[in-house]
Amino acid sequence: MAIYLIGRELPLYGVNLDAYEALRGNTEDLIMQTIGGDRYKTSILALGISPFMFSTLFVQMAVAFKNADSKSHTSPKKVTRATLNLMLVWACIQAYFTANSTFFIYEGGVKLTIAKLISAAQMVTGAFVILWLATRNGKYGIGGQTILIYVNILDSVVNTVRYTKLADLKLIGTISVVALLFTIIFENTEYRIPMQRISIHNIYSDKNYIPIKLNPIGMMPVMFSSAFFALPVYVLSALNSLLPENETISYLHDNMNTSCTLGIGVYIVVLYVITIVFSFVFISPKNLAESLQKSGDSITGLRAGKKTRRYIGIRVFIISIFSATFMSLFIGMPLVLQLKGLVPQDVMSLPSIMIAMASINCNLYRELRAVKDFDGYVQFI
Repeated sequence: MAIYLIGRELPLYGVNLDAYEALRGNTEDLIMQTIGGDRYKTSILALGISPFMFSTLFVQMAVAFKNADSKSHTSPKKVTRATLNLMLVWACIQAYFTANSTFFIYEGGVKLTIAKLISAAQMVTGAFVILWLATRNGKYGIGGQTILIYVNILDSVVNTVRYTKLADLKLIGTISVVALLFTIIFENTEYRIPMQRISIHNIYSDKNYIPIKLNPIGMMPVMFSSAFFALPVYVLSALNSLLPENETISYLHDNMNTSCTLGIGVYIVVLYVITIVFSFVFISPKNLAESLQKSGDSITGLRAGKKTRRYIGIRVFIISIFSATFMSLFIGMPLVLQLKGLVPQDVMSLPSIMIAMASINCNLYRELRAVKDFDGYVQFI
């Protein structure tokens, strides 16, 4: 965490830091910063952990779509290599767009081009430094990569709220507290599908079940909705640069942000879709049904095979719809209130931050308990 905080204060080559002073205390979207390295994209860690998260997610999704036999033959080394290659590509793309939107002390010419190239190289290098930090923390520490997200969350909240009047925080603060409480409840509540295990014949045979959390994939929709929302933004930026006279593209480019109706609508749709899709990816009804069939276990009252797969799929879909509605309500409502002028723009994403913070806290608590329980058995191992 110390290395990460120091790295966020090291400026890129040639960046004009004075140009960002006017932006202090005013930001478009807090949640967009949680996977970024720094608020204004001016440090060598400007890309944050987003390239790492994107590449890991896509590789995990590709592996998740394989059947159980293909998964068992997938080499961890091959997965790691694919993740690193994809991360390099995505980091270069992000560095290109970030460098083009950064304020430099040079106004043009060769010096500006060189500054952009050097800063882009620094950002790509910084992304791999963050990967190294996350890997070390995952092996020796607590929380893995989520600790770095936690740092960004706390920094974003503190540095934004400190510039906001208390009266402006009443409405958004109330929504944030309610979102926080609901997230804690959903993170610790599960839907249980009763099942029968052929290997258990004692009094515990009636207590077997398949658990599915009411918030199946935790804070991932909150984090990746912002990341996936950046995709059409990057595409429109590129198209706008190539076709600056096209009025339709210019309109879409100017309104594709969470301060406009179009941007809010696209953001909510993205959030809804990825919540449902990720739920099916990480709680795969197909693989779960195959595993039950191979082990001889079954859901109570159902035959193994297609009926089991359909039954689990329907339950996952209903729960994911429930989770997506919850997320959309507490994330979309502040955006609409901000659009109507009832909530300040610079704190409109506080509920999103609180949802992510609650989810991380629950996961850290479980991990700390697991470490404590493991330490209690060390003397017997």
